[in-house]
Amino acid sequence: TGLRTLMIRLFPEGVKESIGAGVGLFLCFIAFQSSEGMGLSVADPATLVTLNSLSPSNYDSAKLWLSIAVLCVTATLFAAKVPGAPLMGILFGTAVCWIEGFCRGTEHSVFGYPFGTNGDRSAEDFKIYVPTSIIGSPSLDGLSGALWEGFGAASDPATAATFWTAVATFCYTDLLDSSGTFFAVAKVAGLTDRRGNLPLARQNMAYLADAIAALFGSMLGVSTVATFAESTAGVADGAKTGLASLTTGVCFLLAIPIAPVVSAVPPLASGPILCLLGALMCSSVRGIDWDDFQESMPAFVAMVTMPYTFSIGYGIIAGLILWIAIQILLAPLRICRKEDPFVKFKALWAGVFVEGMESDSEISLSEMDTDLPSTSEGQSEP
Repeated sequence: TGLRTLMIRLFPEGVKESIGAGVGLFLCFIAFQSSEGMGLSVADPATLVTLNSLSPSNYDSAKLWLSIAVLCVTATLFAAKVPGAPLMGILFGTAVCWIEGFCRGTEHSVFGYPFGTNGDRSAEDFKIYVPTSIIGSPSLDGLSGALWEGFGAASDPATAATFWTAVATFCYTDLLDSSGTFFAVAKVAGLTDRRGNLPLARQNMAYLADAIAALFGSMLGVSTVATFAESTAGVADGAKTGLASLTTGVCFLLAIPIAPVVSAVPPLASGPILCLLGALMCSSVRGIDWDDFQESMPAFVAMVTMPYTFSIGYGIIAGLILWIAIQILLAPLRICRKEDPFVKFKALWAGVFVEGMESDSEISLSEMDTDLPSTSEGQSEP
């Protein structure tokens, strides 16, 4: 219906510009954690989080130091503009982890997971990341089962309220998360036009593909099929046409029979890559007019709320609420000054359909750039 396209074009300029940086900080926060990252930050009762110990007396320090090595190597490859730098970093960390695991075995490996077990091999879920086999038989058990169970929960009076509340929550969360991720990744790729928007037709098709994938994924009862900010890894190497996405899909398909090998990639190898991708996405803050507090303060709140609440959607909502509150509270002052109290709202609505009246031929690749113009420049254009 184009509702998502309309919604994101109604975002204030500052909030829109901050989405990429917020997603980047969100990725960095994930990279610092121990579940799927480097494990540099751990829980602390006084400060909530603190730096994990790098001392040799800490069993987890070996994983931390190898993660830092992967981070440094990959950052150096990025700086040298080596194509495929993220993949090389992952291969480096994985190779070191596998070689150590094969040579020393589970009993003597210093790269045992999860974090916090202190090397206790009897701990629940203790393991080392090495391939146990090369070929695995895929299992299709449980596919579509969630669909029929969901119909029952939706119609049962005892569970209907809980079911539809969950559906609504997942709906708006996925709506905001994927919309924000689309815009952030497209901005890093330089696919936004001079007004900071994606062309209407292309944006609608992208959202349609995301919606169809989420629908069929939920019907099959698999993990959420959504748009992920990790797509920045491909964008960093120049992916823009969609061919990289098709290649990634084919690689996922080919990885099914060799799942034991693919699943043995350790978090210490992939976590540092997430951190560096976050750095790439933070470049969007250059488009924020920090001297305009009406835009910069909601942008900042949106940006920091994403990692602090562990949700892209909550960050966008926080920024929008603050921006709307500022405009409403400024209305009496503008009236006293004989100004239009809703000038900002009108400016947003006036710019929603402007780019849609331009043909795709008018938006050449030379006009696409990750450095977006300021709000004042965008409003001065016809």
